[in-house]
Amino acid sequence: MESESHAAPGGPDARLMRARETVTSSATRIKNSLGSIIALTGTPTQANQPLWRRLDVFARTDLKDILSAEAQADIADRLRPLVSLHNRLTDARWELSTSAESSTGDVLSGHGSGSITLTTIAAVELLAEVFTTVAGAVESLDTRLTAQSVFSAPIPISVPAYVREIQASTARISTAPDAAWTWESRLDAS
Repeated sequence: MESESHAAPGGPDARLMRARETVTSSATRIKNSLGSIIALTGTPTQANQPLWRRLDVFARTDLKDILSAEAQADIADRLRPLVSLHNRLTDARWELSTSAESSTGDVLSGHGSGSITLTTIAAVELLAEVFTTVAGAVESLDTRLTAQSVFSAPIPISVPAYVREIQASTARISTAPDAAWTWESRLDAS
């Protein structure tokens, strides 16, 4: 899957739609991979669980010899902000700003769940890039853990490398944000 670029072609509506679709499909990939990791313990997961619930189950499941408790906690901690942003992105009704301060035409206002979120299309595209990278890392970790479990042989897995990749990706929109990142939420007074 191609990641969204800050200069993706098309009008603002098309760019927003592509970025939202990328976030949604990547969130599904993350949810499925977490479910597959959980299933390695013999614990089935519910297919219709939303991402936030799957992450909660992942964080609380005893993964025994599959994944260290520290790595499990680190992954869950890094994914929580993404889950929150995913919920805001999918639950809101988004409108392009028509204000004079929006000279580029890509300022967005999202209304939903009792809050208003102000962001830009470039920030949503950056979020799509982060989701795509994180989904790839979680899928790859799932594949390696599954192979190790199925073949009952130690397969070299650098779990810390996967955690670092997830951390580096999420840092683009959290502790050390990318220049394109802007996301302000406040309670909706209306």
